[in-house]
Parts: sequence; structure tokens; C-alpha cells
Amino acid sequence: MKKSIAFAAIAAMTATAAAAQDQTRTRTFEGPNVSATSTTTTNPETGTATRDRTATNLNNGNTRSSMATRQRTETGATIDVAKTGPQGNTRTLSGERTRTPRGSTFSGTATGPQGNEFGVDSRRVRDGRGNSRAGQRVTNSAGETIGTRTRTTTRNRGGTNRTVTRTRGNRGPR
Repeated sequence: MKKSIAFAAIAAMTATAAAAQDQTRTRTFEGPNVSATSTTTTNPETGTATRDRTATNLNNGNTRSSMATRQRTETGATIDVAKTGPQGNTRTLSGERTRTPRGSTFSGTATGPQGNEFGVDSRRVRDGRGNSRAGQRVTNSAGETIGTRTRTTTRNRGGTNRTVTRTRGNRGPR
């Protein structure tokens, strides 16, 4: 009897330790024009996830890469993304996503390939019947809105209706 209890305790500890370990998955793609690799590592216990991607154009040798990290928090998650293009220009996005009772919000900063910094804010709301609305706003370093995007999705027995509206600074809708 004591042996079976001890064995069960050891098995439970081993299962817990295994669940806390990182889980890694690597995918590769080899095509006539591109070679790509994507590695994703997650740890459900700590709430971390990372993704590294690299793609190389086989015709000219140009390489693009990206790295993304997500860390779960009590109210949502923090994210950090960096993408590097073939000329070495890097774009970044960092911020925090917060869960709300009917959706989520995001607030963060982005850096363009020339080093310009932008503010990024978004909000998503759902109503529980399949209808949803999402909106994003990008601001420059002076706090002026330079672009917005709004998406509304409504569902009914006749199907789904999706409307997207974009604005870009002084240029109006796109």
C-alpha cells in the first residue's frame, strides 16, 4: 500500500514537472523561390510564448526575420515584436493587451523602419451573438492621429456583413 501511494506521488510530481517545461515546435518550408523556418516555444505554466521566423529569397539571397514574445499577465498579456527586412531596417511593436468583460484593449508603441515612433491603441468588443467591432488608432510623436481603422461585423440569419473603414492622416479614407 505504501509503495503505491509513493509511486502515485512520484508520478504526480513528474507530470507537474513535465507540464512546466517549454514546448518547442519548428516548421520549415522549402520552395522554388524561398526557404523559411519558424520556431515557436511556449510554456503554459509561466504564460510565455516566443516565435522566431526567418525567410530567405533564394533568387537574390535577401533575408527577412521576425521575433515575437508574449507574456501572460493577470489582466491580459504584454507583447514585443521585432521585424527586420532585407536591408536591415527593423520595425518594432510593444504594448499591453488588457481583457475587458466584452472584449479587449491594446495600448503600445511602434517604431517604423526609419526609426519614427508611433502610438498604437485599439479596442475590440463582442456582444455574444456573433456581432463585433474593432478599432485601431495610430498617433505620431506629437499625439496627432495619423491613421485609423474600424471594422464592424454583424451576423444574422441572412449571413455575415463586414464593414471596414480606414483613414490616413489628411488623405481621408483609403
